[in-house]
Amino acid sequence: MLLNQKIIIKSFLGLQNSSEDDLNDNENYWRLIGETGTIIEESNEYFTNRVLIMFDKNLDDLKLINHNPIKNTLWILIKDLEIII
Repeated sequence: MLLNQKIIIKSFLGLQNSSEDDLNDNENYWRLIGETGTIIEESNEYFTNRVLIMFDKNLDDLKLINHNPIKNTLWILIKDLEIII
């Protein structure tokens, strides 16, 4: 992966949809599948095998919990990403 690379989310936690029936809407990160963003950090001691994605869409508008210091960012597993060429 390359810093500043554009990506699209192809899955979340390796799955196309949640296996939980009682998942709260604000935790349904599977709604990010198909969304685009940019890799802004490649490594972190607390989030192995993940990169920090700044999404093109406002995560607040999607009503998803996002509490990172940088707005509209989430740590996403590398295997859930596809590079946009």
